[in-house]
Amino acid sequence: MFVKNTLYSILAISLLALTSYAMAEKSVKTDDGYVIHYNTVNNAFLTPENARIYKIKRSKNRAFLLISVRKGDSEKPKQTQAVKAKVTVQAMNLNRQEKGLKMREVVEGGVADQAIYYVDDFTISNQETIKFIIKVDSENRGKVHEFKFSQQFFVD
Repeated sequence: MFVKNTLYSILAISLLALTSYAMAEKSVKTDDGYVIHYNTVNNAFLTPENARIYKIKRSKNRAFLLISVRKGDSEKPKQTQAVKAKVTVQAMNLNRQEKGLKMREVVEGGVADQAIYYVDDFTISNQETIKFIIKVDSENRGKVHEFKFSQQFFVD
């Protein structure tokens, strides 16, 4: 239960704290039964406890990327299962400066309520737009799903 509450806390903080920035969790459905959830948020919105637990430095000039992969029917999220994956991310701003993300795997909970997600943080500037290219090999099966998105960050 702690695992779900912690993950939901991070996602809730992300969603609630950033409504003024029109930020929300996003997901990609794959053709082979996986749902990849992803979100970015300014680190300043993390509680000190969550920042300590996940080794993320709290700062208005930093943001983090959170990715989780679940297998199963996305219409029935309680019936999905967290799965491990190989996750690689290329992130760069509009000046083509790389952010150098190295996603860390976080596994919590037991078999019944396991949470697996991938996280890393990076520096940001006010009004900086970052383009992300994410590659996910769910359960290391050799089939890589790639998707892209851009996010503008605000530090003030």
